[in-house]
Amino acid sequence: MPLLILPALAHHGWGSYDATKPLTISATIDQVTIGNPHGDLMLTFEGEMWHVTLAPLSRMNARGATPDIVKQGAAITVYGYPKRDGTKEMRAEWIEIDGKRYPLR
Repeated sequence: MPLLILPALAHHGWGSYDATKPLTISATIDQVTIGNPHGDLMLTFEGEMWHVTLAPLSRMNARGATPDIVKQGAAITVYGYPKRDGTKEMRAEWIEIDGKRYPLR
């Protein structure tokens, strides 16, 4: 029987985020990457840079959160869960831009 070997993709587990401490951040998008395995934002909130983990590209597009909407300079509200270790990172459950909410999970 032939053996199929596929490359492993490194990815962090969602258990590193604290779902008991939801967080809402409203800021302007400083940097954005929309892609796989998921999109990422960098936001300045209360004088500190936050890394926001978004959904994969296919889910972002299916929900209408396309790159022409989720772009650098856009005002955004992000709701999600912060990292348990206290680093300035969160996993977004939904984002809101121009009054429209986009669920990501």
